[in-house]
Amino acid sequence: MTTNVILFSDYYFFSSKKPNFALKSNHKGMRTYNIILANAKISNGNRGCVALSLTAMYLIRRLITNAGHEVRFFLPDSEDSLMGPHQVSILGETIEYTACGYPIPLSPKGYLARAVRLKSTLDDYKIFKAADYIFDIGQGDSFTDIYGANRFAVINRIHRAARLFGKPYCLLPQTIGPFNNDKIREQACRSLRHAVHVMARDRQSLQFVREHAGANVSVSEMIDVAFFMPYKKKTFPHDSIHVGLNVSALLWHGGYSGDNQFGLIVDYRSLITFLIRYFLKQRNVTIHLVPHVVNSERMVENDYAVCYDLSEEYSYQQVRLAPFFLSPVDAKSYISGLDFFIGSRMHATIAAYSTGVPVVPLAYSRKFIGLFNDSLGYPYVGDMTKENDEEIVRLVTHSFDARQHLKETIRGDMDTKVEEYHQQFNTKILELLRL
Repeated sequence: MTTNVILFSDYYFFSSKKPNFALKSNHKGMRTYNIILANAKISNGNRGCVALSLTAMYLIRRLITNAGHEVRFFLPDSEDSLMGPHQVSILGETIEYTACGYPIPLSPKGYLARAVRLKSTLDDYKIFKAADYIFDIGQGDSFTDIYGANRFAVINRIHRAARLFGKPYCLLPQTIGPFNNDKIREQACRSLRHAVHVMARDRQSLQFVREHAGANVSVSEMIDVAFFMPYKKKTFPHDSIHVGLNVSALLWHGGYSGDNQFGLIVDYRSLITFLIRYFLKQRNVTIHLVPHVVNSERMVENDYAVCYDLSEEYSYQQVRLAPFFLSPVDAKSYISGLDFFIGSRMHATIAAYSTGVPVVPLAYSRKFIGLFNDSLGYPYVGDMTKENDEEIVRLVTHSFDARQHLKETIRGDMDTKVEEYHQQFNTKILELLRL
């Protein structure tokens, strides 16, 4: 299978020039699509979320330009500090996007704040009014209430705006649910029912939509777009077996609430330290502590801080701290050079799988099981909400011994199952945009 290598620049150009919202066409029939890509982070330390945003823009832009048209992206959730035009360079090509806001507030209290910023409110109104289509990536896994009601309200805001402005919208591949709160579940189902199409990135999400949102919802099973994010193959010295361990700071700290928010059966800290000690005892093994959410300050989600502390505690020659990745492409490229990988951040494990690295995902929510077990038929997943420390360790050690078999399994699935999902995604986007 041929790997296309695309490098994303690490930051973006800002200009004060006002974007032109008018839909343009020329005598050859070329038109410019104004597309809102929502719940898509750019300036964020979560490399998984950023991977979704960049890859979605890259894939959609490629389809539109290959059809002979142009596209403008508008990102109301990019988290850029400055509103207005930005650009990202991809192997000599440039993808432009405009960081914007929402013309409607998240809550009634926000109307006063929007009234004070009248000019920006009017600019955002024009963007939504001129949009041809709205795509929502949902931060990958946030169309649920497991992270709290406030998080869902932020995610669901784009669907409210789409209905208000009468714009067609599609949920790009993401986890749908679970929902423990009946009121939030109904809000979610309303958004699903009004979508032109819903792409569920695993079979459990697909089943939820079919069972709860109604028979008329247009829904299909797709796969996470991060599988298709290009990378540059990393090479490590061949005199050692390079084992990557991705440690989730969120799980290390017990979730946002600090009280085992995700209901793990395992003692996550003990499990991680045991795995480090286990691999330290193995012959010719180098351990790479690989963060996938990075930040310059200590915070509950900062994997880099936890990995740094562990690297200091286990300051052996065979323990390495992976770099402070400046982009998701850097992270995926680094992971691609490893011989075996264990991860608790789903997009870190997707980076391993999609680059052919034998991987054991350690699941804290059903999004892992739905993707790897159900959609891909990949059995080497540890469910930390159902399996204890001993069972997880047994899975990891067995998988490490059988890593060549895992590698062959992944290679076959990438060439067949994953490529089929890729083609299905392309076909559906072209259909939705009538290209």
